[in-house]
Amino acid sequence: MESLNKNKIFIDKEAWITLAMVQAGLLKPFDKLMNSKEAKTADKEKKYKDQSVPFSFILAPAGKKNEEILKSNPKKIDLFCEDKKVGEVNVEEIYEIDPIERVKNIYGTTDAQNYPQVAKTLKRLGKYAIAGDFWVEDTGIKKRVDFVREKTKNLTSIIGMTMHAKPIHRVHERIMRMAIEKHDLLIVFLIKNIQEEEVPYKLRYDALNEVITNYFPKDKILVVPLLNTYIFSGVNEAILDAMIAKNFGCNKFIMGQTHKGLGIHYEANHIKSIFDSMNLDIEVDTINEYVYCEKCKTIVSVNSCPHGSHHHISYHSDSIFELIKTGLIPPTILMRKEISAKYLAHLFPNRFKNLQKLYYDISPNKGLIEESSDEDFYIALMKLYQTSSLT
Repeated sequence: MESLNKNKIFIDKEAWITLAMVQAGLLKPFDKLMNSKEAKTADKEKKYKDQSVPFSFILAPAGKKNEEILKSNPKKIDLFCEDKKVGEVNVEEIYEIDPIERVKNIYGTTDAQNYPQVAKTLKRLGKYAIAGDFWVEDTGIKKRVDFVREKTKNLTSIIGMTMHAKPIHRVHERIMRMAIEKHDLLIVFLIKNIQEEEVPYKLRYDALNEVITNYFPKDKILVVPLLNTYIFSGVNEAILDAMIAKNFGCNKFIMGQTHKGLGIHYEANHIKSIFDSMNLDIEVDTINEYVYCEKCKTIVSVNSCPHGSHHHISYHSDSIFELIKTGLIPPTILMRKEISAKYLAHLFPNRFKNLQKLYYDISPNKGLIEESSDEDFYIALMKLYQTSSLT
C-alpha cells in the first residue's frame, strides 16, 4: 500500500519485530516510544511507570533521509520496512540522543572492535529518537501470545526457561524434568535468530519436539519461539527474558548461573544477581551447573557431588556441536542417539554412496532391503556402538 504521508521513516526488520513485541504486550511495562523525560528516567533510575526496566525503549533509526524527516518535526510518521508500510507513529516528541550512551545502556560496553553487535547497533542507530504511541502490522506474535494464553488460562503454576538447544542434551532434559515436577506447565522459549543460523531453528525445534514427544508428558511442556532481536544481545538479556516469560503468563523463571547478564556474586554469604536490584513481579530461580560424574555414574549438580572436577564431564552445547560437525557421533551420555542422528543427517546429506546396503548389512532385518533414511542408519550404527557382549 502506497502511503499518502510524505513523512516516511525506514526501519529494519529487527526494529519492526521489536515494536510488534511491545505492541503485543510481551515487554510490559513498555507500551510506547518514550519521550526524552521518560527515557532519561528509565536509563538512570531503571524505572518506567513505577516498574523496573533495564533501559529506555526508543526508536532512533539511522540514515540521512530519516534524519531529514525527523528534523522537520512531523506530527505523524509512517514506518516502512523494505519498501512496505508496516506501521505509524503519532509523534509526541522528536529529540536528540547520544548513540554511544544508548549502546552502553544496552550492551554495557562501547567496545565496537571486540563486540560485533555493538558495531552493528551503532550503524543502525541515528541521532534523533521518536516518541509517541504507535501501531505496527503484526508479525505473528499476537497470534502466538493468544494461543499461549488460551492454553494456560486455567493453570496456576507456570514456569519458563529460555534455550538455544544447539543441540538439546541430557542436562537440558534433567532441568526440564525438574521444572515440570512442581508446576502445571513448562514453557520453553526457544531462541530464534532473525538472520540465518549455523544450526537452523527448524532443526533445533524438531529435535527438541522429538525429545518432548517421546520422553515427556505431552501436556506439561509448551515450546514457544522467541525472536532474538538486538535488544536481547547485551548485558540485560536475563532481565528481558524474565520480562517475556512474565508477560506470557509465567509466575516463575529459571536460568543457569552462567546466563549472560545475570551478574552472579556473593554478598554476606548469599548468592545475589541482577534480579535482587529489580522488581519484575516474577520469581527468578538460578540453577547450579550439572555434570556427568564418572564416580557417581549419573548426572549431578556440582554442589551435591563430593568428587572433584577431574571426575566430571561438562555439558556445553557448543562443544557437543563441534563434535557433531566433525562427523563424529556424540556418546549417549551427552545426548540421545535420535538427536545425534537428526543433526548428522542434516549436516552430512548424501554422505554414503550406498546407504541402503550399509543399513541392511549393519542392522537386523527380515531379509528384505527396506527404504531407510540417513537418520535410520545413524541410529542403527549407534546401537552397535552400545553393544558390549564382545568387549
